[in-house]
Amino acid sequence: MQRVVLELKILHKSLEATIEEGLTQTAAYAEQCGAQEAHLIVFDRRPGISWDDKIFHRSATVGARTIGVWGM
Repeated sequence: MQRVVLELKILHKSLEATIEEGLTQTAAYAEQCGAQEAHLIVFDRRPGISWDDKIFHRSATVGARTIGVWGM
């Protein structure tokens, strides 16, 4: 069985603050259920922001775990 954690966040504060909080939460969930993969998805619903600025992918490390961070 493959376990994957997907944590969804709506951007409320700054992007970096939302990611920081989300990474901590995502890592804890992944550890709790023994997931092999973990991803944090941040939805940016601010008006006037172009899709080119909203969409991104990067990786972050929390402890020994690598988490994919996706912006939409």
